[in-house]
Amino acid sequence: MPDFLEAVRCPLCGGALTAVPGGGCLRCASGHSYDLARAGYVNLLPPGKKNNAKTGDERDMIRARSEFLRRGFYDPIDETLASALADHAAGETEKPFRIADLGAGEGYHTCRTAAILAQKLGCPVDALGFDASKAGAEAGCRLAKSLGFLEKDGLAAPPEQWTSPVRAAVLPGNIFRLPLADHGMDAAMSLFAPVPWEEAARILTPGGILAVVSAGREHLVKMRAILYDEVRLTDFHPAPPEDFDKLTLLSRRTVSFPVTLSSQAQIAALFMMTPFYHRTGDAGRERLGALESLAVTAQIELSLWEAAV
Repeated sequence: MPDFLEAVRCPLCGGALTAVPGGGCLRCASGHSYDLARAGYVNLLPPGKKNNAKTGDERDMIRARSEFLRRGFYDPIDETLASALADHAAGETEKPFRIADLGAGEGYHTCRTAAILAQKLGCPVDALGFDASKAGAEAGCRLAKSLGFLEKDGLAAPPEQWTSPVRAAVLPGNIFRLPLADHGMDAAMSLFAPVPWEEAARILTPGGILAVVSAGREHLVKMRAILYDEVRLTDFHPAPPEDFDKLTLLSRRTVSFPVTLSSQAQIAALFMMTPFYHRTGDAGRERLGALESLAVTAQIELSLWEAAV
């Protein structure tokens, strides 16, 4: 298979990165070097961002979300997303289908969507996730390794070692300044995260697809009714800036599915994953904390955007 790193670029100069044999690092032709972490990733956050206060989710939030997602509560999202991307894929099977996850968090959706895509397309899939959280990248790469999607040596593994039809990694990186080559990705996805429209258009191949998953109007409305005295239902449709012509809306659909939580730990984990976690007062937290079970409806909006040809 082609080198997994072909699409990755140095965040300093934009040069291609290659693994240094036996060096445990990636390096560009200009000499910029990035050490390989034990989990298998390299930190590609641009200078000045590594210690920024806004560096993604904290480790406890990553852990809670990982536990929640691995129980399969949100699996319908990955199935819907992978099916939509497969329907719009060009159908080429000679080279890996490349997808970037913009705001990948702990990498669960990155890995699972890639695995479903590989089955549907019948070809290898390379998935690269990017997130400002170092803890998220660490969790994502550990998950990829456990699934056989990332080699023991991580991104420094030579091409001949990559044998799985799915190759995946999550890297610390700024999604608004992606360390990726121009027009090198067949698809990109953004789940419950800010959408870097300009960067998405830059990295996609002509005709490539950006899939955006956002909360629907009635997403977790029963939980919101417990947390707040008044629940306001509002429509939100992610869209690029006005007159942005590099991406064209292809479709928009709403998908709903039930989520049944059977313990306070599961309820708390879902709560920590939502924006409500930082917007809820003590009274709402106490009401939610008193529950030992909760049945809610998750609702997402999936919009597909095509890169200009």
